[in-house]
Amino acid sequence: SLDEQGFTRPTDIQARTLPELLQGKPVVGVSETGSGKTLAYVLPMLHQLKTLELEGSLVSKPGRPRGLVLTPGRELGEQVSKVFKSLTHGTRLRVRTVLGGTKKQIARQNVTGNLEILVATPGRLTQLMDSGELSLEDVRILVFDEADQLLDAGFLPTARRVVQECPHRVQLVLFSATLPQSLDRAVKDI
Repeated sequence: SLDEQGFTRPTDIQARTLPELLQGKPVVGVSETGSGKTLAYVLPMLHQLKTLELEGSLVSKPGRPRGLVLTPGRELGEQVSKVFKSLTHGTRLRVRTVLGGTKKQIARQNVTGNLEILVATPGRLTQLMDSGELSLEDVRILVFDEADQLLDAGFLPTARRVVQECPHRVQLVLFSATLPQSLDRAVKDI
């Protein structure tokens, strides 16, 4: 898929974070917009989830994703979903979205079956968690995209809850274009 899309060399942020992410380590990546941050976490997530599948560990319960990307808004969520889908055509990995601004019924339909990857906004995610239609009990890798926004005072309670609902072994990945001092404090709080 990378060859088909013309990706031949990693960007700086990808070269710095891919080895750590592929080893399952937590990562905080800060790089300007357009630097390739999305692909920096998408590739390791796809690798990890495809490896589980090849080892015979298939998703067997509906509404239980193994990879979760949390974005502060719908537009970024749609962009992230497109990146995943552009790389999953030749795989059995299923990417679904639950984004604010879409109908609740569509969000519910997106998590009724088995899925490996979920791209979500905080409000829609918590609605589905509250209704019992979605569980984070099998999440292996959790990404906060635009972490500076997701860990500010408005979203911080949801961010904490999401981390707490995931297994303790979850690989936590934070990407942002900026790293304000308040983010360092917020990371310690979650």
